[in-house]
Amino acid sequence: MMSKKNKIYWFEGVTEKGVKSLLTDENSKYRWLRSQRNRRVLVVLMAVGLIALAMGSYWPTLKTGSLILNSGAEIAIYSVTAIFVIFAVLGGYLLLRISVRGIGDAPNELLDERQIKVRDTSFRYAYYAMGYVVLGLLLLMLIGPELKMFQPEGNDGSYLVIATLFAFSSMPSMVLAWRERDI
Repeated sequence: MMSKKNKIYWFEGVTEKGVKSLLTDENSKYRWLRSQRNRRVLVVLMAVGLIALAMGSYWPTLKTGSLILNSGAEIAIYSVTAIFVIFAVLGGYLLLRISVRGIGDAPNELLDERQIKVRDTSFRYAYYAMGYVVLGLLLLMLIGPELKMFQPEGNDGSYLVIATLFAFSSMPSMVLAWRERDI
């Protein structure tokens, strides 16, 4: 007996088996993620992680002279912290997707009418929220310290770019996790 092919949805970045697994999974290991309160905590932690990641771009401006470290120790602490924050945000994003059962990333043909409506409404609110995020970033660019990309010295804008990309990819699931009572 030949097994059914696992269709890949390139635009959404998901597979059919992956989405169906999240939609039907009642694994007790992830049950704690499904309550609205825990999903909201996850959304807040994700937002804090994104802000912390973005602030990595302003490390030279934000650091104070109270740390008495040599430059090698400072670079090591900064690097380890940056890597930890990036992996924490990535882990938060993966937990967020599990908590909303992947509805934010699923194609229409794998969802029912209610899930499509909820997902589309969440996308609309996420679009509005990202408009405010982009406005904030533009204001920061105008009045904040200067950023340059991939700079070993000074404010490196790459962390802000990484945080923005994470925010764009996770915002629909964040809105869905915050708004919906029962997922």
